[in-house]
Amino acid sequence: MNFQDTAAQFERSGGGTDDFKRLYKDAFELMKSDAANAALYFVIGVAAHAYVIRYEDQAVTTEFAEGAKATMVGFCQKICAALAADPTTRLTLLGEVASDYQFRVPSF
Repeated sequence: MNFQDTAAQFERSGGGTDDFKRLYKDAFELMKSDAANAALYFVIGVAAHAYVIRYEDQAVTTEFAEGAKATMVGFCQKICAALAADPTTRLTLLGEVASDYQFRVPSF
C-alpha cells in the first residue's frame, strides 16, 4: 500500500475513530518502508492518532466528525501533492500541514 491508497481509503470512509485509527496505523507503517518520506507520514499519523486518543470513547456530532474528516482529507491531499513534488515544494507543503495542524486545528 502507498500513501495515495491510504489517503483515498480514508476519504471514502465514514470518518469515525476507527477510520482515523486505520489512517494513523497505515501512516506509521509507511514510515518503515519509505524512510525518505517518513516526516510526511509522521505528521498525518500524529494528527490522526491525536483524534483517536481524544475522541475514541466519546460521542461526537456528525457535523464535528465530518469537519474533522474534511480537515484530515485536506492534509492528506497536501501530503499526496508533496510526494509528487520536488524537495523544496515537498518541504514547504509539509510545513504547511504541520503549521495548520498546530495553529488552526484546536479540536484534535
